[in-house]
Amino acid sequence: MKTYRRTLSALTSLILLTSTLSHAIEIKLTIEGDGEVKAIESAEVCSESCTLTNSLPVNTLSPVAKTGSSFTGWTGQSCDSGNEVLWSDDSTQLTLAAGGAKTIKTGDLNNDNFDDFITISLFNGVITSNISQGNGEFDKVTIDDDRRYPTALDLADYDNDGDLDLYVAEFGKGVLNVFLNNGQGQFTFLKDIKVSNIKPYSFKVLDKNNDGKKDILISSFKANIKEDLWVLVNSIEDAKTQWYINTGEDYIAEEVISDLASMTIDAYQKEGETYIVAAEIINETVTYYHQGKATVIATGRGAYGAAFGDIDRDGNMDVLSAHYSPSVLYLMYGKDDGSFSDANLVTTADDGLTATSFGDYNNDGFIDMATSVFNEKVFFYLATQSYKDCVISTDANITLTANFTEGTTSTPVVEPTPTTPTAKSGSGGGGSFSFLILMMGLILRVKK
Repeated sequence: MKTYRRTLSALTSLILLTSTLSHAIEIKLTIEGDGEVKAIESAEVCSESCTLTNSLPVNTLSPVAKTGSSFTGWTGQSCDSGNEVLWSDDSTQLTLAAGGAKTIKTGDLNNDNFDDFITISLFNGVITSNISQGNGEFDKVTIDDDRRYPTALDLADYDNDGDLDLYVAEFGKGVLNVFLNNGQGQFTFLKDIKVSNIKPYSFKVLDKNNDGKKDILISSFKANIKEDLWVLVNSIEDAKTQWYINTGEDYIAEEVISDLASMTIDAYQKEGETYIVAAEIINETVTYYHQGKATVIATGRGAYGAAFGDIDRDGNMDVLSAHYSPSVLYLMYGKDDGSFSDANLVTTADDGLTATSFGDYNNDGFIDMATSVFNEKVFFYLATQSYKDCVISTDANITLTANFTEGTTSTPVVEPTPTTPTAKSGSGGGGSFSFLILMMGLILRVKK
């Protein structure tokens, strides 16, 4: 019996050892430039090229630049995810919008695993789809060119056939349009949804109560849409962001979220809970809503765009926000405890930024950030180039290079003071639309 027990014990130890060794990976790490890499979980440090052997399920590699140098990214094999990202300072044009580049929404419209997007050209009422060709190029198709002051978009499966259909807020008519997708990214108008006596400006489609029917979170108000953005803002009345529950026959008003005029709303669900972010222009804040609590995560005059997306693929939703004047784009990283980082300044412009969306627009495996310069009629994105911290969770061996260069760079963190917008001639629809001015005047240096 003792021999049996000793044999069983030895066998158990061997199985455990084999299991541990089967997960052990080798990370061949090359250091280029003046810096070092810390392996957080194993508490190892590579100050020169080395090989890390680790049996832990997750390995986080954190680059540390020496004085006078900066970390510029990882090359070699890909990280599985990251903690924060590095992005390009140069922007890349996505598409133009003759009536003002208002809104962008990203999703896989034809089920080919590439990110496509849909845009609103505000004043001429044009809705266009842009289908990825898989190489960073897009095929632009007009979905509709006769909407009256369309202000917001969402993608959701209206008819439960497995593809993303299109919803449009037609503020000028006070309705939501529904366009059905044929599965190939081609859309056909189906119907208008009229919700009580409100005029939807922005919205999000979600099954809030998990009954299989699509409910709608709507920001509605009355406003003057005949002039520029600041006239619209100063004329807002009866603002309300509220859930409307789909009964199958009608939409019934339910929970009120705020009365601060949400110019853009985004939301998602996880484990039965709903998370909301809203760009609320009355208080000049971007606000995060969860479990009845409102948390301001960014401030800035003309809070206009807000979108969720996990840009570093760490399992926490991040937020991208656009502010009209001063014209800035911010990124706030989601944290494990449900809070957000300070606002990281992504880019600035000489004119108003309005749109926000996350997507892999150049098909390189990284999630990029899209926005628009409204009066210059252009949608563009800033490409994510690398993760900051590299997280490895696969069992395969991996070869990586940590690149450091001379000179210091930093991601600005800006905490602007909220102010109240005043009427401003030529903003949000007036002023020059010359593309030459865009090329000469924009700090963004949008590439053709």
